[in-house]
Amino acid sequence: MTEEEFWSLIDLLEGAANQQTTPALAETLARDGKDRIDEFADMLAAKVQQIETDALSGIPARDVNDPPGAPSVPLFGDALINLRFAVVAAGRPRFQQILNNPDQAADRAWDFSESDSLAEAVAMAYEKTTGEPWLGPLPGFCMDEPGEPTVIAAGDTPWLTLALHGDRDIPAAYFDAVGAVIGMVQGDPQWRTWWSRAEQRDLAIEIECTSQAERSSVTARSGRAWASFRRNDSRFRGLNKGGLAYLAATDLEAILTLVSTSLSLPTPPQVPRPAHATPPTRRDDAARSRLEELRQRHRKRL
Repeated sequence: MTEEEFWSLIDLLEGAANQQTTPALAETLARDGKDRIDEFADMLAAKVQQIETDALSGIPARDVNDPPGAPSVPLFGDALINLRFAVVAAGRPRFQQILNNPDQAADRAWDFSESDSLAEAVAMAYEKTTGEPWLGPLPGFCMDEPGEPTVIAAGDTPWLTLALHGDRDIPAAYFDAVGAVIGMVQGDPQWRTWWSRAEQRDLAIEIECTSQAERSSVTARSGRAWASFRRNDSRFRGLNKGGLAYLAATDLEAILTLVSTSLSLPTPPQVPRPAHATPPTRRDDAARSRLEELRQRHRKRL
């Protein structure tokens, strides 16, 4: 995507990013396809990072929705990020002006209360085009420091992170076992060697335990990889502590195998299992099937 193409898409916002203007941008991106969405996202993140300067940090700025006569408030945190989005959304000439003279951001009122919807438009377009949710931080958030290395350094450099959540309470034995396995993989030299073959510097795994249909996806973007997995929480039923630990290990084994295939990595090492992990027996499986059958009959009677 060229500079001209990027700014022509930004011009669809007519100078401000909010809930009224960003749907048109999202629709256009969705029609353009996944590759163009990724290109736009990368360029948006780069533009926001360009104006991430000390001069703009803490600058007193006004929003168009502020009451008349309200004093300008120094912006930090999310408000400052929104101001950066607002500067990009204002168009190329205004962006260049603030890039060259950040102090001038205090000279006008900005429409920044909803300007992060510019980043959300990327996620909306991506989901509409691919049918999958956008993985990882939205463009413009969690920006890297300049010169951050893209290789795995020796020592305790974290390359693997996990987010585990669900619609209902996740059994503690499963939760603890997943965390234990991730910790063992993270610190294993064999696994570090395996991941050093990846072009990405780190891997974030998300496991969602829910009653919805299962799905799996792996995405690589801007030097990072995200793996998102939805698993049916009915699998927890009837399992004891050992069975839940075994399920946690086999879930991660399936996830890391798919990551390896998706990123064209070598065959991964053996996934470690907690000492108390025990595979379910045929008797356990039969009991679980019988229990599920009884639950289904009960639901039909209601």
